[in-house]
Amino acid sequence: MRMHRIRRSAAVAIAAALALPLGLASASAAPADAPRATAVQADPFPGAYISPWGDADVAISDETLDWLDREGFTLDAISPFTMDADKRGFSMPIGSTAGDGLDSKGRIFYPGGLKLHHASSGKTFTLKPTYIRVMPTPGYSAGVEVDGKVIKDEVMLGETTATEALAGARPSPTGFRLEKVPFRVTQELSDLFTEQTGRPGPRVGSLFGTLTPHFDYIPTNSQSPIGFPSF
Repeated sequence: MRMHRIRRSAAVAIAAALALPLGLASASAAPADAPRATAVQADPFPGAYISPWGDADVAISDETLDWLDREGFTLDAISPFTMDADKRGFSMPIGSTAGDGLDSKGRIFYPGGLKLHHASSGKTFTLKPTYIRVMPTPGYSAGVEVDGKVIKDEVMLGETTATEALAGARPSPTGFRLEKVPFRVTQELSDLFTEQTGRPGPRVGSLFGTLTPHFDYIPTNSQSPIGFPSF
């Protein structure tokens, strides 16, 4: 019964965040030993958080990894993102202690990003700042620099749906998580690499990778739908 209540609370929390009118709630205080924010949110908004702390793991798909290898890309993480030891994914902090919250454009800002170097063209692509877009269409987006020059303020890199995101809602020992939310390659992302390198971009609609966020927080009935104390 308790597990059922946690699962239901998690689903309600996520659903509320996906449909939340902006500015109705704010983050609660982090625990004393939680890491302090080191980045300032772009386009700040007195926004809401699904969880005040946690982390998220991204597993890059086999097709995307094959494309990176075939086209001669090397991939590195920009702190506080960290690459997995096998280079098949990366992790990033989430929550108020990482400086990220829902902004006025329906995005959650993540400090850090990715850097890709293309051997044959000699170009280095920096995907930063990073956003997980909550609305109107859920997705993964980022600003784009090529050799240190900003060419796009924001490009939608991968898209998903609210239904797919909620399908993986699961309780965890410390809160709840979304299990392997799929993000698919957008036309924007494929076109970007083709335009900049003269080579085929990743296949549009193919699986870029999956996102598994771990929310270290358990909403209760005495708290607001997104898991924060009501005011």
